[in-house]
Parts: sequence; structure tokens; C-alpha cells
Amino acid sequence: MKYMVLLYSHPEPWGHPVEEFTPEFSNLSADERKKHFEAFEALLGRLHENGELVGGEALGDPAKASLYEVGSDGSKKKSEGPYSSTKDHLAGFFLIEAKDQARADEIAEEFAAPGQSVELRPIWTGGE
Repeated sequence: MKYMVLLYSHPEPWGHPVEEFTPEFSNLSADERKKHFEAFEALLGRLHENGELVGGEALGDPAKASLYEVGSDGSKKKSEGPYSSTKDHLAGFFLIEAKDQARADEIAEEFAAPGQSVELRPIWTGGE
């Protein structure tokens, strides 16, 4: 089953890797930050090697986002971002394939990092 791992963060200024631009991550020791990045690279390597990593991308600054809507009169409207009503914005995503929900939960938990939250969502396959 495929899942989307969505990473949310609030870097200031916007940049990648997002952790480097959050106060929570900055408060870690240099050794803790190094261990985090090594663990993250190891995670991606393991997921790739065992076929669970389908793909993923970092996303650009939400201030450069555009929102497209259709009004009640049928007119189309474009608005400039950002759009999140909270301090966190979608920073990136990974598409994974896991044998079951328990394995997907294990993988998503490994993506968690200081200064960001992780959302795991199943890919819609219809009727589920």
C-alpha cells in the first residue's frame, strides 16, 4: 500500500534542509545535528534499498505559492500565498510503499525531527 509522508515545518528564512532554519534544531548541539542528518540519510538509503521509497521532493517557499479557486459565479481567481493558517507549512513529501499500516507508521516516525511535524496519509485507491 502506498502512503504519503508529509513534512511540515516553520523555517525562518525558508530553506532546505528545513531543520537548519528552525530554532528547535538550532538549539541542538553540533553532535546532535550531525547525528540527525546521518540518521536521515541512512533512513533514505534503507528505504531505497528495500524498495519502500517511491519518491520525494522538497517544496519551495510557501510565500511563492499560488491558490486557484472557482467562485460561486463560476469565475476563476488566483491568489498569492502563503495559505497556511498556522506557523507550519508543507515543506516536502515522500511517497512510500509499505506492506501494511504498522510498517508505514514505523517509517513515518523515523522522519520526525525537531522543528517539524510529520503527517502520514494513505494514497486513495477508491472505496477505502
